[in-house]
Amino acid sequence: MWFWVWTLLIVGSLVGAFFLARSLWRSAKGLLQELGESSRRFAESSERLQELSDQAREAATQHAGPSLFDDVTIHYERVNAQRAARAGRRDARRARNVATWQKWKHFND
Repeated sequence: MWFWVWTLLIVGSLVGAFFLARSLWRSAKGLLQELGESSRRFAESSERLQELSDQAREAATQHAGPSLFDDVTIHYERVNAQRAARAGRRDARRARNVATWQKWKHFND
């Protein structure tokens, strides 16, 4: 009688071990697939970061603006052009504000 009990216990343990090992194997395969996907994405992002770093380095080495050694007339022309552009933007903003105030005035009347 004890022989059959122990046999049943051993067979049950082996069946349980089989199902546990199968579950672990499937989980390990899924984990390895996800690790492969994440390493591929990491490689893509590192390449993109390298491209952006190169672009930033190129932008930093470009001439950013006037220097002390440029001709003074060039500086005056540039400043006058910026002042004219600023005045144009100011006039356009003022016209938009006046139009908005007129709408509000007619709305309240």
